[in-house]
Amino acid sequence: MRRKTWPATLLVAIATCAAALPAVAQRPPQAAGDPREAVALSPEEAEDMLAGMRTYLETIQGIVAAMAENNIDRVPQIASKSGAKMLRDVNPVTGLKAPIGFSMMSFDTHDKFDKLAEKARAGTSRTAVLGDLRDILGNCIACHASYRLAP
Repeated sequence: MRRKTWPATLLVAIATCAAALPAVAQRPPQAAGDPREAVALSPEEAEDMLAGMRTYLETIQGIVAAMAENNIDRVPQIASKSGAKMLRDVNPVTGLKAPIGFSMMSFDTHDKFDKLAEKARAGTSRTAVLGDLRDILGNCIACHASYRLAP
């Protein structure tokens, strides 16, 4: 029985693609004693991600301030800042570098902010807003407990 051989040009193409894969496609090393999964990004991508996390915190603080001032009408505009529209300026390659669980949690967090904005627009209760904030912060805590930036 004759065995099929790969054409040389196909082998060269595969080898070239494999060599071109960025090192971040490989699992980054774990920090000693840190069980969290490493997220390997370029310095610029890491700064963008950290800026997004600061936006989350600013958004949460703004919602809490609006609720403390009994001004739920401000909540939709504030919550929308951290909704899915934040992802418009993110390079899709950055999302591909991150672990799938990290990306899924990120999408879910943006979705939770959008849903909070919609509910507040429709006149939801303070209790519902607090429940949504609880769930959003739960995502933040779970993410930080599961992932870390690679050195």
